[in-house]
Amino acid sequence: MKYIVKLLKIFVPLGIGIYLTWYFIGGLSEHEFSEMKNSILTADYFWILTAILIAFLSHVSRARRWILLVEPLGYNPKLSNAFHGVMSCYIINYTIPRSGEFARAGLMAKYENIPFVKGFATIVVERFFDLVMLGIVVLITGFVQVNTKEFQQIGNNDSGNYSDFIPWIVLGILVVTLIASLLYLKNKRFRAFFKKKMKGIWEGLSSFKKMKRKWQFYGHTLFIWICYIGGVWIFSQAFEQTRDMTLGCVLGAFTVGAAAIALVPGGLGAYPLGVNSVLVLYGIKFEGFGIFMWVVLTCVIVFLGLLSLFLIQRQETISNSI
Repeated sequence: MKYIVKLLKIFVPLGIGIYLTWYFIGGLSEHEFSEMKNSILTADYFWILTAILIAFLSHVSRARRWILLVEPLGYNPKLSNAFHGVMSCYIINYTIPRSGEFARAGLMAKYENIPFVKGFATIVVERFFDLVMLGIVVLITGFVQVNTKEFQQIGNNDSGNYSDFIPWIVLGILVVTLIASLLYLKNKRFRAFFKKKMKGIWEGLSSFKKMKRKWQFYGHTLFIWICYIGGVWIFSQAFEQTRDMTLGCVLGAFTVGAAAIALVPGGLGAYPLGVNSVLVLYGIKFEGFGIFMWVVLTCVIVFLGLLSLFLIQRQETISNSI
């Protein structure tokens, strides 16, 4: 039985990776696939490898930033496990949107003995600061963007009618809230369980207030977002058609790309469309850029995510055998 479990730990992540690769690459249209092949043949791979390195460093910085958050709670996780948690979060988000944060907290609970509710609360704190940074980037983008009217229309096509789901989401939240309220009032065991979990969540959320090295946290946050935006510029240097991208174009491409990833799992279809639409506004007609950048970044996430899922489990196996 243990042998079967070990095999499953290897082949299940591998199967997920193969499926995701097929799903994302297979989702490209014939024209997009042709543009991607042309981009592969014409790219300057010094800049591509540099962009991949910058992306990797941003993930390491994110892992280190999270460690700064959990240290005030009395935990000192390994940087390697924190990194594996970050990458596993990304790849799991590709399968079930926004489920990666829960999986990341679960992995840290299992491999670093950090209670799930506390770990998840610190991840919420992380996301709050990322949301603030995204808001700042959007404001700066709007300030430097000349064609604001056209910019707001980018990505309206093929984005899907997500507003249809809003009433159902609200109804679901209300039903869950009602059931939880009745259980809290009528069931003592549930009330005790709820209070215990809320205490853990509050401790996790207050970790930032207790943090001694806040400037390191701010520094990592700034570095992560510089890597994100700088990565777009670095990618642009790989192609002759995009080497003269302005700051407004870089910021616009990043902002629209980030929105596409938030709306559609992995940004499939929406990311290349949005990025290329921004380029057109600035007089750059090169469809291969958005497609190529999306494919490279997706492949990096899938590869590092699968590797992290394998290594973090392998590490436990080695520890148990010693």
